[in-house]
Amino acid sequence: MKTVSSKTKTIAYLGIFFVVFAWGVFPVLTTDILSHYSGGIYTFISSLVSAIALLLISIPKLKLINADYFKVAIPTGFFVGFANLLQKIGLQYTTPTMYAFLENLSCVIVPILLFLFIRKKPGILSVTAAVICLSACFILSGLSLQGEGMSFGKGDILCALAGILYGVNIAATGVYAKKLNAMLYVMIQMWVNVIIAGAAALLLNNISLNGNIIEPIKFEWSLKYFLYMAFLVLSISTLGWIIRTQSLKFVNPCVVAVIMPFSSVVTGIIAVMLGKDAFSLKLLFGGLLIIISSILSGFDDICGESVNKAIFNRNKDEIS
Repeated sequence: MKTVSSKTKTIAYLGIFFVVFAWGVFPVLTTDILSHYSGGIYTFISSLVSAIALLLISIPKLKLINADYFKVAIPTGFFVGFANLLQKIGLQYTTPTMYAFLENLSCVIVPILLFLFIRKKPGILSVTAAVICLSACFILSGLSLQGEGMSFGKGDILCALAGILYGVNIAATGVYAKKLNAMLYVMIQMWVNVIIAGAAALLLNNISLNGNIIEPIKFEWSLKYFLYMAFLVLSISTLGWIIRTQSLKFVNPCVVAVIMPFSSVVTGIIAVMLGKDAFSLKLLFGGLLIIISSILSGFDDICGESVNKAIFNRNKDEIS
């Protein structure tokens, strides 16, 4: 059993919290861009910028790519690609805070997938944390009982589906990508994203529903907006994917799935400060629940490692 040093794990956690903050800022900054580009076109351009940048940076390491990279990165890239697409389309019909909170439905799907992938039974604290996190997502996004029933907007539904797809990526990456170079892995994912986003943009522009095109292609050429988009994609999105992929080699995927909702707290605070969302008690209460769920998940990770070490040491003593 290979143990991870406390220093390595601390760096991994710091990386995760950096991603949490960066991705918390991202939805608020993205709303302005989406007034000039349709969701599919934005996803296509941003994925292309990211993929090309990663390809150029990774040239010295391209020789390391083998079949294992494609076996993992293509399927996970498929889920990430559709998640990114659904999210960017959904953001046009909901608020940045709801967009961010609903992404974190991944915290519920990850423990289930880990059990299916490697028969890893989630600890009671992880299960409790996931339930609390799910409740917080519903409270914060406003998907609570209101008058005649549940209040769902199409933007909310798309962002919720994206959250589930992101959960598949977290679980699969945590299980199958531990031995892969994070930058090469993300690069392949991004090229898969480019294909999915480009095909989806063309398809949605040619399909009508009730006489209306599902998502007309909207593209406004502006060097200012293009450079702004490229800066956000490279400094926040792409860097975040690399750091999170690397951190998943040393941090329990269940813990990552429950820590990530902190990004939605960051989004909520910044959105309120900039006047894009209004402060409410549900924002305060939901944020508190997310903090509690993250603490519980962290304890479960620590306890789980202690138990695994104890079992390993006992087996070693028995063999001796």
